[in-house]
Amino acid sequence: MRQLIIVLGTVMLLSPADAASRPVTSPDFDGDGTVGFGDLVLFAGAFGSSAKEFDLDGDGVVGFSDFVIFASRFGRAVPLTVDRLNFPLRALHAAGNWGTNDAVVNDWETAGRTGPVVPPDYIDWLKSLHVNWVGLMISVHYDDSMDGTVERVYSSVPDHRTFPDDALRQMIRDFRDQGIEVYLTLFLNDIEAGTADRPAHRWQLGDPRPPKDVLPVNWPWRPAHPDHQRFVAEFWESYTQQAVHFAKIAEAEGARMFSLGTETDALFRTRPGDPEDPVWTNDFSQQLRAMVARVRAVYSGLLTYDMHYGVLMDPVFWEPGSGHLWDDLQLDVVGLSAWFPLLDTMPVGPISIRAAQDKYQEIFETILIPLAERNPGRPIMFLEYGAADFVTAPLAPDRLAPDGSGYAPFIFADANDNGVDDGHETQSNIYQALLNAMFDSPGVLDGVFFHDNWIAGDELWAEWWAGQRSYSIRGKPAENVVRKAYAAYKENKDGD
Repeated sequence: MRQLIIVLGTVMLLSPADAASRPVTSPDFDGDGTVGFGDLVLFAGAFGSSAKEFDLDGDGVVGFSDFVIFASRFGRAVPLTVDRLNFPLRALHAAGNWGTNDAVVNDWETAGRTGPVVPPDYIDWLKSLHVNWVGLMISVHYDDSMDGTVERVYSSVPDHRTFPDDALRQMIRDFRDQGIEVYLTLFLNDIEAGTADRPAHRWQLGDPRPPKDVLPVNWPWRPAHPDHQRFVAEFWESYTQQAVHFAKIAEAEGARMFSLGTETDALFRTRPGDPEDPVWTNDFSQQLRAMVARVRAVYSGLLTYDMHYGVLMDPVFWEPGSGHLWDDLQLDVVGLSAWFPLLDTMPVGPISIRAAQDKYQEIFETILIPLAERNPGRPIMFLEYGAADFVTAPLAPDRLAPDGSGYAPFIFADANDNGVDDGHETQSNIYQALLNAMFDSPGVLDGVFFHDNWIAGDELWAEWWAGQRSYSIRGKPAENVVRKAYAAYKENKDGD
């Protein structure tokens, strides 16, 4: 061991090119994401043996050539590969730079941009849930239907600005320093564009058909538009530049998964659409492949896209253009924004676990299992999933208040007289049902990022969210549902 440490100091002077080619196996033997002293101890114990996991050059012997490879990578973060993930992930989604997230970032900036951004008591809460992954959403902006430039907006949008680069970097460090991996996703934020004089919601971008409230002359996504080619080229170039910018940050700070987009499925089409529809004859395969290549050139982690569940619910329309997306782009993870409805009529009380679980089982059998069969070797993850604590949530989980208006003050209601708020009971039952379905169909769904579990210390949380109905599980019965499931996942992993 002492001899290996002495040699390590010498071998580390070699450049990676001089040291060795890409190792056959990962030198991160202890799986902590970095080639460090713990890995050296394990390697020293195997030196001279034929142990395959330590045979970095694949020559059948753990020898000096393997040590040269190991030394050249000592102190570095190691790219995460699908086969090194511990499934299911124990994940929450903290959303983007709005709500209390923006307040936390503002406080950090006001205090001089030093120290951690993420409050320690928020980290403590995550640890109490056994969370090992957190999702963050990065807003990029466009002005309206005629704006082909995707931009970072750091100050002019009061509640939906892009995370400042230095704050984003520090947040990733804050989580990773506590053993929590980070997933980043780009999000084409339409807060301005959706209400502009020439409106364009993110889910409409790329659609060759003008929306009903937009004149054809103001919709350059239409192939017959005189400015179509220039506009499309400008849009994809600017969008790709944003993807590369944040992929570089993800690489530098060790964010282990990166999504190229969220719920922009008319854009993310690699093949022509419905053959029965003469309008959907185009696709963006060339632009998407170019974006993937440029991101891969600067980012070594897992790459994915967050597809809206509606694509899978309407395969006749969407399947021809989007059904081969992950394979065509050679993405690592099948990502879904999984707001599947569980009821088609207005509920009169909290949905039962059994009723919700039956629906999830149907979704597994008719949608998720076939999707997994079409994407062998790629884990499926719900990258955005939730149900707000409203009784109406099973009808439209992607809405907050029943009328879609947003958050609402918490007022206790207990129509079934069981001592539990009806909205809290609804949310808890839905989450328990999904986790039960995952248990009954192991290996199909490999992780769930429970949505809008905002970053906030205890005091800020009590002031801001504790009195609101929302997607968050903090302080609600659903919190214990997730905690129990994640404790079991962790115990099973530790017991392997």
